Amino acid sequence: MISTKRQQSKRDVILETWNNCGAQSVGAYELKTIQTALKETLSIVESPASVARVLADEGIKLRHPEVLNFDSGWREQKLHELFGPGELEFETLQTAVDSINRIDELFIIFESEGDSESARAVTELVREVKSDLATRQIRLAEEVSGWLTVWLQNPNIFSDWLALRLNSPEFIKEFGEAKE
Repeated sequence: MISTKRQQSKRDVILETWNNCGAQSVGAYELKTIQTALKETLSIVESPASVARVLADEGIKLRHPEVLNFDSGWREQKLHELFGPGELEFETLQTAVDSINRIDELFIIFESEGDSESARAVTELVREVKSDLATRQIRLAEEVSGWLTVWLQNPNIFSDWLALRLNSPEFIKEFGEAKE
């Protein structure tokens, strides 16, 4: 037997779940409920901000501070899931190179998939790491902070730039050779 029921769209699932919540405005609980419904119904993961945008476009009132806090926490958790414990370390030259390469690879994946929100989250993480490294008085931290400056200015050329930097006589003299 052929099913005549059409596939629900993301918007349909969001609005149907919202209507089933019976709330007057949207906050963290409602967004989490809608995210769960999207995952169960369409097997997609959608950011709280993206869900809130659909609801706001329909004229539904948002509890903005709660929405922003939930979205921020969700993005932070997503980054922690992407980068496991010890995956981003900058204590040695090799761990710094590996960490920078992992960040760059993830950014490229998000960009190629059109996931601008996640790409922005990676960029924010790089800013935080750079800020943290800038407070350290260790030469390697200063070097890696410089790498991150280049990455923030132009992530598209970064991997080529880093390869040149790691193979430059000045770098090798100061830090030794690094595996790319």
